[in-house]
Amino acid sequence: MGLEKEGERARDPSTRYRVRRIGLSSLSKFGCVLGALVNFLPSLIVGWAGLLVVRGLRRLLEGWERADIHILGQEIRVDVISLLNLESLLHTVREIDALSWALVVLFAILASLLGALVFLVMGNLLGWVYNFVAALSGGLEVELKELSQR
Repeated sequence: MGLEKEGERARDPSTRYRVRRIGLSSLSKFGCVLGALVNFLPSLIVGWAGLLVVRGLRRLLEGWERADIHILGQEIRVDVISLLNLESLLHTVREIDALSWALVVLFAILASLLGALVFLVMGNLLGWVYNFVAALSGGLEVELKELSQR
């Protein structure tokens, strides 16, 4: 099973290579692009979820502006926002909600850039570790086989 005849070996040529070093500049480029692509969709989803939270908070706070309390058949209107001194919070939430889609896109871009930076740093660290270990051990050995043309 594991033994090959000499004639079969001639028809099925393979070449062995040893990876002694990984180029850190190509690894950096690859890490940046991969990190940005991997993080873009999740950051859009998180940004959209944040938008839903801001809209829900706005509706909640705006509902507190005119709260009705029923006591003994009488209706009393109370402004809970003023009582709790939440006017500045409501104003800020309204401003964020007005800029919502621009903030979602900005968040997605910044999160993608942060992901690219993380992948770049982690890739370079792993590249340095591999290069150090390969210098001591000789690196990984890879056997490549040429594919037949169809």
